[in-house]
Amino acid sequence: MFKACADETRLRLLVLLSERELCVCELVDILEMPQGKISRHLAVLRRAGLVTDRRCGTWIHYSIRRGGTPLARRLRAYLKSEGRDDALPAADLVRLRDLADCGEICCPPDRHKVPATTGSK
Repeated sequence: MFKACADETRLRLLVLLSERELCVCELVDILEMPQGKISRHLAVLRRAGLVTDRRCGTWIHYSIRRGGTPLARRLRAYLKSEGRDDALPAADLVRLRDLADCGEICCPPDRHKVPATTGSK
């Protein structure tokens, strides 16, 4: 877990995900980094048991893993308080608040629906 948290980008991701579930496209917009780089960092956090993912069509949404060890719970508490005091996480949170809803950026809910078929008689 310590190795996973030993990177500034991963800490920024954890601070953002402590706010709410986010799609990779939202994280790309907020952090202004390439999708591949963000996905690699999210994979490290997932393997460390710090985040979970949820697939919705072709998009993946990430969130902080609930429960876990006492150390993981203390990390979540830190992220919600002192973790956001540094300049970069604070700026990231401002961009998160200003960001349009994910559905307006990359994965609108109607894209996930299977088109209705009309039967002919």
